[in-house]
Amino acid sequence: MKSWQKKYPPYEGAEPYLYYAFADADAARVWPLLRLLLERGCRVWYAAGRAGSAAELVRRQKRAAGAALTLVWLTDAAREDADLKSALLTNQNAGRPILCLDADRGDPGLSMGLYESVPHLRADASVRAAALEAELVRAPGFTQEIIGEPQTVRDRGWVGKLAAALLILAALLLAGAFLFLRAQRPEDGLVIRDGVLREAVRGAVGGGIITEENARDVTVLRFDRLPEDWEELSLLPALEKIELPQSAALEGPLPDGDYTLVLRGG
Repeated sequence: MKSWQKKYPPYEGAEPYLYYAFADADAARVWPLLRLLLERGCRVWYAAGRAGSAAELVRRQKRAAGAALTLVWLTDAAREDADLKSALLTNQNAGRPILCLDADRGDPGLSMGLYESVPHLRADASVRAAALEAELVRAPGFTQEIIGEPQTVRDRGWVGKLAAALLILAALLLAGAFLFLRAQRPEDGLVIRDGVLREAVRGAVGGGIITEENARDVTVLRFDRLPEDWEELSLLPALEKIELPQSAALEGPLPDGDYTLVLRGG
């Protein structure tokens, strides 16, 4: 099912409504006009897909028969749709208003069994949806009783789709740049598994890569939170002082060894 059919399902209420009759193959083509009708506030019912059971087919037939106006999107696909044709003939025989939108240059309705008196509007590719809608609301059978509250139709159009594509492209470029820069940064010469401890050492050596040489000169480490494992302090033979926030020092075990602990924030 098309995404717009999920967002804007057929009207199922009890107020007067329009029956938009079209073949499933034409779903993409009927959307521009349907969008304008929904934005105007028209209550529109349509049948999407084949009926899955006899009960569903009967329900659809009753729903089609209850429409104040039947709007037909006439194409070769519609001419071959037996269920659509049956609903049209039922409404025609009952004297209910029908309006035909000629979306191709095929038979204008005789093959569907439509009377010559049925009004027709040109709706092929040369006709813009806005022009068709403006003509439709003035056509015979279109009444104000099928118009209710306007809907806000969220269709991004080509501008919105372009913006979304550009955002995705920008995200991909940023991700690529991050991976590139990460790949270009030399690996630490001294491997420290604990991430908290590793970043504290990196800060102590000036923010660059960590090597065995510069790690030997580290005398002070400053932490904002406790590392999970203190054992790797043995990689820092010159370490004398460890600075910790007081709140963090109360949360977990402190390092063993001959270090001066400085508590901040209390």
